[in-house]
Amino acid sequence: MVVQGGNDVRVVKAESDRIVDALRGRGVEVEVEYMVKDNEGHCFVNPDNNIDMYRMADRFLARHLNGRPDAT
Repeated sequence: MVVQGGNDVRVVKAESDRIVDALRGRGVEVEVEYMVKDNEGHCFVNPDNNIDMYRMADRFLARHLNGRPDAT
């Protein structure tokens, strides 16, 4: 899972693109999820983008941890 702000000046999108391309090129067993929010920088500040990112992380972790752990 890679999350990128399109306006990030610390980690430019081209670097994230190369990481994603390299993983996909290696035939990584699971699909590489890649989210780019063009209106964000290094840290997401838009609440809607944060919700999207956390939903993606929740799905990603649930899939790779064999379901959601109990909240207890």
